[in-house]
Amino acid sequence: MNPYLGTCALFLAASALVVLPLVPGLWELHRKSDAAALSVIQQHAGEIRYFADSFRGYIKSLEPLLNECGRSGRMVGGTMMDGTDYVVLGGRGEALRLPASPKDQDFQVLIASAGDLLVPSQTAFSKDLYARGRFLGGTDNTYRAILGERDIRLGDRSSVLRWVHAVGDFHAGTDCRLYGRVSSEHAIRLGAGCRFSRLHAPSIEIGEAPRVDSPWLRNRPSPAAEEHGARVLHEGNFEIPAGLFERSVVVRGQLHIRAGARVYGNVKSWKDAVLEPGVWIKGSLISARNLVIGANCRIHGPAIAERQMLVAPGTQFGEARHLTTVSAPKIEVAEGVRIFGSLWAREHGQAGIRS
Repeated sequence: MNPYLGTCALFLAASALVVLPLVPGLWELHRKSDAAALSVIQQHAGEIRYFADSFRGYIKSLEPLLNECGRSGRMVGGTMMDGTDYVVLGGRGEALRLPASPKDQDFQVLIASAGDLLVPSQTAFSKDLYARGRFLGGTDNTYRAILGERDIRLGDRSSVLRWVHAVGDFHAGTDCRLYGRVSSEHAIRLGAGCRFSRLHAPSIEIGEAPRVDSPWLRNRPSPAAEEHGARVLHEGNFEIPAGLFERSVVVRGQLHIRAGARVYGNVKSWKDAVLEPGVWIKGSLISARNLVIGANCRIHGPAIAERQMLVAPGTQFGEARHLTTVSAPKIEVAEGVRIFGSLWAREHGQAGIRS
């Protein structure tokens, strides 16, 4: 065989091995047949009522029984179309209490109450719970999911595996474990030692959060930073002194904001960011690493850290008329902190840390 032909064949074969994997991509780049936006699974969208509305749809067939049991006060059991056993509890204006159960008993039925529902302590509920009235849980309980058309209150050391939604207030006692999403259409309050993942409500309070508003942020006229988009880009570490700072700032190093600073603009650090006590920021606060926020700070916009966030007592995020988001993989929040909007710890959230 001619050595030149062999070399040419080897070169063509090697070229084909390199080019063939690129053909689908090059074809798609030319034709753009898959350029439509990806569909979003509604379960992962931002609508806080998604789980609640889905569950209401699931138990819609029980509405006649809930109405009838609410009038008569009796209890009715049965089986859903998918084979799930259920119990419908009635009541005539008085809170209904489930029978006391032995320690560590597991209720393996869906429970729906036409009125208030009080459940015993040291009990596991492996199916979802529904209350048209208030829901009051005992201590050391484990729940799969809860929907309450009014307030929900969990006893100390309770756990929720999937989700909770309260049309009224949601209150968790001390040392609770909230593994899924917790939402309320009014307010959430967590006791000391609670662990959380994702919280959403018009107001989220850790322990006894102070009732503080932020008139300074609202009443002052818009500064030049907001009107003209003034921004500082700084290489290396950067410090914002106490007093008025009317700029947005992006820092490639570490950021340190001194006590009493008033920042009108957005703040971003590519490394750690530290806020001393009493710092007020009109815009967003972002750190590509760790974020440490001192006591009695006010953050008007989103606060995001790519690694860990520590928040001292008395700090407030957002306002009642301006909801915001606080997010990081790991978050530790002291008692006395208040968030208007969402608090999302993607890996681990700890509430009630005493600083």
